[in-house]
Amino acid sequence: MEVHSTSTSGGAALAERPETPHRPKGRNVRWSVIAVITVLTITNYLDRGNLSVAAPAIREDLGFSATQMGLILSAFVWPYAVMNLPGGWAIDKWGPRFIMTIAATLWSIAGALTGLARTIGVFLGLRVVLGITEAPLFPGAVKATGEWFPDHEKGRATSIYVAATQVGLAIAPPITTALMISFGWELMFVIIGLAGFLGVAAWALVYRKPEEHKRLSAEELAYIRDNQKADAVAVGSPHDEARERPDIGRQWLRLFRYPTIWAMVAGAFCLQYVFWFYITWLPSYLESAQGFSLGTAGLLASLPYIAGGVAVIIGGRFSDFLVQRGMRAMDARRRVIAGGALLTAVSLCLTAVSTGPAMAVTMLTVGMFCYSLSTASYWALASDVVETTRMVGSVGSIQNFGGFLGGAFAPIATGVIVDTMGGFTPALLIAAALLMVTVVSYGFLVRKRLPL
Repeated sequence: MEVHSTSTSGGAALAERPETPHRPKGRNVRWSVIAVITVLTITNYLDRGNLSVAAPAIREDLGFSATQMGLILSAFVWPYAVMNLPGGWAIDKWGPRFIMTIAATLWSIAGALTGLARTIGVFLGLRVVLGITEAPLFPGAVKATGEWFPDHEKGRATSIYVAATQVGLAIAPPITTALMISFGWELMFVIIGLAGFLGVAAWALVYRKPEEHKRLSAEELAYIRDNQKADAVAVGSPHDEARERPDIGRQWLRLFRYPTIWAMVAGAFCLQYVFWFYITWLPSYLESAQGFSLGTAGLLASLPYIAGGVAVIIGGRFSDFLVQRGMRAMDARRRVIAGGALLTAVSLCLTAVSTGPAMAVTMLTVGMFCYSLSTASYWALASDVVETTRMVGSVGSIQNFGGFLGGAFAPIATGVIVDTMGGFTPALLIAAALLMVTVVSYGFLVRKRLPL
């Protein structure tokens, strides 16, 4: 049952909303939390994005087929998708600081060891470990954002570290290509994996709950809490945590009873399918379908992610703007997601019928820009679709589980399509068609908040 606790009418709700909440003066510690999540995210995406750039060289050196390479590329995504479920539960139970510190340490080690792989089995094993250990990142980031930010800043805050995913993907091709040219693909994996420990150190040193952070002023804490949804459960109280923890397991299972959750899973499946098409096959598409060299493809592959990084910020701020104008936060997020998916579908169709490399690169860049308008809202929705903060990590992880099921299918499905259907054009059109499921799911089916 949907609950509207603020008022019985949209006009009353708007009248009660302060037009411009007064931000605390001086130090704003909450943004340092976003800064450290951003560092962690960039190093994370360097680890997960470098294999796609190295894929052509690995195939040439080790003799893997496109289907075999697609299997290796998808090996990260399957365990990542599955581990989102226990990962979100663990974040809600033990908190983001502990879980994410352990996870980031392990994914950095797995990334570095990939440089030693020589067989399909070893590649698969290391990518599975990488997928398992990277799964808690975004549920933990969403949980941290829910604890540290007022409602009208969540979209903006989320957009910063989501934009960092685009930064990681944008800098991965040129950095990875430069390292490969200088040292070979093996040492490239080692260097990028070791760089991940920068994010581990930053997170472990900086992150605390708001009530436990020594540098947080009483004014900023009041600003955060006073501008969060009125029916949210207070966080940070040891008494509250002791009371809530026994219920986490039952509450987690209850989430699957709600149609809203299943609509989010379906929409996320199709949305992330497209994203992982970009991550895993973009360099190969530019080389094989458009005829670019390795060095040129590595540079051009960064353009969509640069555009996407800008779009994430725009989309996050736009959804916050809608909230400040009086729109229910959940509606602002889901409508931005649906609109971004629709525009991306159009862009992919135009890529499929492109008449030359310039048009193909342009439309792929436009497509990632449009896709990225939705990504901050995709994550902010996890905290806005529930009535309390208790299950934010779990909702975000379940939605992302659906997303990464789609992401897991994308690499192998694309490889099979390329091998059996004569190229990338059918793969692009299939991706565009799936995005229409995202439009329907978020635009029309995700409508009721969860009473948890």
